[in-house]
Amino acid sequence: MAQQPELDHGEDVSLHADQATGRSRVAGRRVQRTVNFDQEVLDRARAAAAHLATHTPEAGVRSLADIVNPAVAERVAELEERFNSGQPFDPVFRLPPGRPREWPDT
Repeated sequence: MAQQPELDHGEDVSLHADQATGRSRVAGRRVQRTVNFDQEVLDRARAAAAHLATHTPEAGVRSLADIVNPAVAERVAELEERFNSGQPFDPVFRLPPGRPREWPDT
């Protein structure tokens, strides 16, 4: 099982184990997470990663993570710009399982 990155709480912050948000995790460490993909998207991404890693080293793709990480980073930056004045969202250390049943009234 992959080890969780240490949390950077800073010296002036006290977080309770049940607290959902707080300061960011220590940067630069890779962690393993389970996410669900549409089958077609995953198949295409895996095929691209395998082909590029084997035949096109100049693409800079050695694994599926080399495709997924930049794509997620780009999408998150877009959402931060659009919905949070270009600032990072507050970190969340626990997400409830599944999707919200209903969207909150806005």
